[in-house]
Amino acid sequence: MEVKKINFIYYVQKNLIESVKLPFISITLGLIVGGIIIALSGGDPFAAIKGLIVGGFGSMHAITVTLTRATPIIFAGLSAALAWGSGYSSMGASGQMILGAFTAAITAVSISGPSIVIIIVSLSAGMLAGIIYSLIAAYISAKFEVYLLIVTLMMNYIADNIASYLTTYDFRDPLAVDRLAVQTQKIIDGTLPRIFPRYTLHYGFIIAIACTLLVLFMMKRTSFGYEAKMSGLNPRFADYGGIDSLKTMYLVLMISGALAGLGGACESLGTRFRYVDGMITSGGYAWSGIIASLMASNHPVGVFVSSVFLAGLTTGGGSIELRHGIPSEISDIIEGVLTMFVTAKLVVDFRFGRLRAQKEDGADVV
Repeated sequence: MEVKKINFIYYVQKNLIESVKLPFISITLGLIVGGIIIALSGGDPFAAIKGLIVGGFGSMHAITVTLTRATPIIFAGLSAALAWGSGYSSMGASGQMILGAFTAAITAVSISGPSIVIIIVSLSAGMLAGIIYSLIAAYISAKFEVYLLIVTLMMNYIADNIASYLTTYDFRDPLAVDRLAVQTQKIIDGTLPRIFPRYTLHYGFIIAIACTLLVLFMMKRTSFGYEAKMSGLNPRFADYGGIDSLKTMYLVLMISGALAGLGGACESLGTRFRYVDGMITSGGYAWSGIIASLMASNHPVGVFVSSVFLAGLTTGGGSIELRHGIPSEISDIIEGVLTMFVTAKLVVDFRFGRLRAQKEDGADVV
């Protein structure tokens, strides 16, 4: 019994170290390069980096603003981590979040009842929208043998335009003070309550934590996680081993779509209290989530840490412009540097993977 306990503690410690190691390295390199760029432009890199950290995490207000922004990024990151970690290159989180946010907002103002019922039904509707849209992409990819990455990427634009059209012509709020505002009716009874009354952080963040733990358990400790990875990496081998690779692909992308749709729904119910045209794309949540997933090598805990950091960059970026006169775009530069480092790692891993496979096959290495 004592040996099992020691093994479990060792597994948890190793798992946590592995989950935060790559994000920590990526963040450190990004800050160093960002500091160099600031110095070359005539600014004080130490003041800028300190301003970024303080602006994003230096007070209760800053922390809650950062965590509020991190919430949809976490959902998008988990969606990407599940799909990419299983070998399915889905880029559809943005479209699924858009339809999830729109569907949840419309559902919340269309039904009546206790607030808790409206919240549950609206969040479920958002998840269902994400599932359906993800399944459409999966079906097109499987039926017509089209790259999933291309299908999901193109469908993001379709989702954005569908939501924009419906918001503009069918569900636009007639009582909006600004006549140019393209938004749905304000949600009154179905909003996610705030964790702290004085701050913007809402219970969507708690849901994000629960989903992080759920995805971690699913990917690392269940037979489904193993089957998903095998099906994505080598469908023929999975089929030979008795795993239905097509069914597994649909299940993985359904769960991935549900996470993205839930993230969009939480943004509508907890932050905006309505659907505002372009609120998902302008926020860059899906792209930041993909970066967070790549930074963490698709590890759910690493996704959580990376998402909070990326959200803190944005929050701190606005702060350093006000306090130090340093352009807030520096946070975008650091995020771009992080993307470059992560992409370079993927290319190197892919190249070494090919070299290793060629050596094992006895082929000539080119």
